[in-house]
Amino acid sequence: MKRLLLSALIILLLLNIINSQTWIEQTSGVGTALYSVSAADDHNVWVCGDAGKVLRTVNGGTNWVSVGATPIPSTLPLYCIFGIDSLTVLVTGSTTTATFLYRTSNGGANWVQVFTQTGGFIDAVSMGNASAGFFVGDPVGGRWTLFGTVTGGLTWDSAQFRLPQAGTETGYNNSFFFDPVSQAVWFGTNNTRVYRSTNLILWGTEPTTGEINSDAMYFTSSTNGMCGGTLVLFTTNAGAVWTPVATSMPGTAAVLGITGITSNWWVIRQAAQVYFTYNNGTNWSTSYTAPAGAYLHLTQSRAGTPALYAARDNGGISKGTNLLVGVQHSSGDVPKEYSLSQNYPNPFNPTTNIKYQIAKNSFVTLKVFDILGREVATLVNGQLKAGSYESHFDGNNFASGTYFYKLKAGDFTETRMLVLLK
Repeated sequence: MKRLLLSALIILLLLNIINSQTWIEQTSGVGTALYSVSAADDHNVWVCGDAGKVLRTVNGGTNWVSVGATPIPSTLPLYCIFGIDSLTVLVTGSTTTATFLYRTSNGGANWVQVFTQTGGFIDAVSMGNASAGFFVGDPVGGRWTLFGTVTGGLTWDSAQFRLPQAGTETGYNNSFFFDPVSQAVWFGTNNTRVYRSTNLILWGTEPTTGEINSDAMYFTSSTNGMCGGTLVLFTTNAGAVWTPVATSMPGTAAVLGITGITSNWWVIRQAAQVYFTYNNGTNWSTSYTAPAGAYLHLTQSRAGTPALYAARDNGGISKGTNLLVGVQHSSGDVPKEYSLSQNYPNPFNPTTNIKYQIAKNSFVTLKVFDILGREVATLVNGQLKAGSYESHFDGNNFASGTYFYKLKAGDFTETRMLVLLK
């Protein structure tokens, strides 16, 4: 009886979170496959795909504009994109004989080819800031293609990067993650292993025992990550050990996109569904089903209110909002008034809990700010029913110091202080 009650409560919690998530179909203006999407923030998003297509939005997907132009060939498939900001982006394309990297700094009005390699295939490109970045490509001549830039992507160098190929292994499109806190990078292979480095010079291998392919990966902290092929694997120690998630995610197609915030994860297979878990993979459900096509990539905005963007093989783009990150409905009793409690523990390292009460159905935001008043995290951004709630804040990716958290619900606003000590 207790197990049945617990299962029912878990299902109700999962449904409450999922029902608050909002998915909107975008109008891309194209019908070709879209292989990669990058969101500099929740307004400025870039997408690339077949036939030299580069799409750009500056208003969160309300309007998409095609900005691919010469020297990008109109026949070249573009497989990976990284939007540095609203105007600057890097995009890769590959044929059966060569790979190319293009850059624009004026929103696509003008493009420059900044790299090419015979026989190569660039799997992923990422920038740590406006100047420094890195890309990884399939091995050429028995050596993984690893290049870095300190010029904002204008020039690339591989002199200090060397990683021998093991056997005939290769990588996967977009299977790459960079952690700005630990400075670690991970990338996936088809060789039952993930490669990891903290300095881009020395590399270690992390076995994905039981799963040959690591087609996609993401980390919500310096230690907690998820990768997938046919199985979905989870790590709590930066990838030293990868184990299958507690409950198998629905579907059997290859996992092509993963993203997450704290213990909440969204995963796509090469199918029409976006799958969701709020507890690191213990329970899964379908967050959204696209009207047509199969998903090829998934990302979240790197700044602003968290938003998800997922691209498909038919030109479709889906946007997910109201993600209700880290929210637990702790009581169904209707409070008499709004309130925001002091976080506990405080000081904390690295996680803390924040309880609050909502007196009537309201649109609620719970945000964290640094000492200068800059928004650093959004914990809640959506409609909540009246009740008592608890949110979790993970400080793994933040420096020690004083922060403030602010609750807004209807006409109610309250701010409290929290202290992160590492």
